[in-house]
Amino acid sequence: MSNSKPQTIVDCFTSWYMKRLKATPITTKALTSATLSFTSNIIAQGLIERKKIDWSRVIKFTIWGLISSPVGHFWHIILDRLFRNIKDKYQVVGKLLADQLIFAPFINILFYTVLALLDGKPGAILIKLYFDLFPTSQGFMEGLAIGSIHQFLICTISPSCTLW
Repeated sequence: MSNSKPQTIVDCFTSWYMKRLKATPITTKALTSATLSFTSNIIAQGLIERKKIDWSRVIKFTIWGLISSPVGHFWHIILDRLFRNIKDKYQVVGKLLADQLIFAPFINILFYTVLALLDGKPGAILIKLYFDLFPTSQGFMEGLAIGSIHQFLICTISPSCTLW
């Protein structure tokens, strides 16, 4: 008889997921992000906003999930390469600053650009950026503070500081 305890469904799923993540990281991360975007958008609309599900919005955010995860994956590979020869404590700060000052504005612009394209209005990208991105940028310092705390915690816990 074996002394090991039987695996739970959670253990089996975690093991399967980690194998998938190792074998096909980009696909696994993209599908995970899309699934989470799909689910959270339905929950937001149905339970929080208490309105009929706007399936067009669900699809747009699901597509965004498919796109954003690989972008983040490659960004963190770049960060790891840029900061690989820097001491640990400075590495975390450097990655944090680069992430918040370079990647955050880029991913926000990409988000609004992708939404405009999915709306079938490529000519409205600049207008969308002006009316949707810039007002949200007014909270930049708050976002920088929250994002920085989050990134700092992740980068001190994870040896490779890979969030994606």
